Amino acid sequence: MKSLKPILYLTLMLSIILSSCENDDDEPPQLPKDNKVELTINFDAYFDATPLEFGKQYITGSNDSIQFDKLKYIISNFTLIDQNNIETKLSDQYAYLSIAEGRNSVVLKNVPKGQYKAIRFFVGLDSAVNFGNPAQWPLDHPLSPSLTEMHWGWAGGYIFNIVEGYFLNNGKTGGFSFHIATPKYARTHAFVTDYTITKNSSMKFKIQAHKYFDNQIKYSLKTNGKMSHSGNNDPIMDLFIQNNSGIFEFNTFE
Repeated sequence: MKSLKPILYLTLMLSIILSSCENDDDEPPQLPKDNKVELTINFDAYFDATPLEFGKQYITGSNDSIQFDKLKYIISNFTLIDQNNIETKLSDQYAYLSIAEGRNSVVLKNVPKGQYKAIRFFVGLDSAVNFGNPAQWPLDHPLSPSLTEMHWGWAGGYIFNIVEGYFLNNGKTGGFSFHIATPKYARTHAFVTDYTITKNSSMKFKIQAHKYFDNQIKYSLKTNGKMSHSGNNDPIMDLFIQNNSGIFEFNTFE
């Protein structure tokens, strides 16, 4: 019986050593460093090649003399596309822009670092959000009706883009007002450009305001219509929306 003690002792020590090795293997790996940063997107308005000045007279392709008074947007569904065509949607992040008031940027949070080849965003809202309860948003939220004044009431949803101003009509000053709204008139804008995000970064776009009137077609306020609120049967908005393509242009990334 005495001869068995060394064997039992060695067996016990081996068991302890093996158990210790197994515990080492089971330790969770160290968490990777945070790879999320912020991306600030700026939108600067232009008329042709010069910065847009509100209240200044411009001549459109249809020879209308116009002045811009309001240029406002609600933007959502910011999506980054990487080199492998994997899409990263920055959910629940929204932008409210009021260019005349100097509100022309949005800070997107929790943006993954990486190499990207495109970016996409949506002037408009998903139906669930558009027709949801607007009272759910804090007063300073981009979707707060109190902040934006771009909501039509409980069942009406949001206005996605407001283009308003004045024009000369037979020597008299009149107003123009286009409220782009409803899912029918929401628009996606996509841009192909290589950029690498390794830190807090910024991206700049130009809003080419002259294209609302001189783009796919030459839109005349005198003959095509000076007002539309995106009705169910709305030939004026059907015409006006044709010029929405290319309103935004990618400028710089840094």
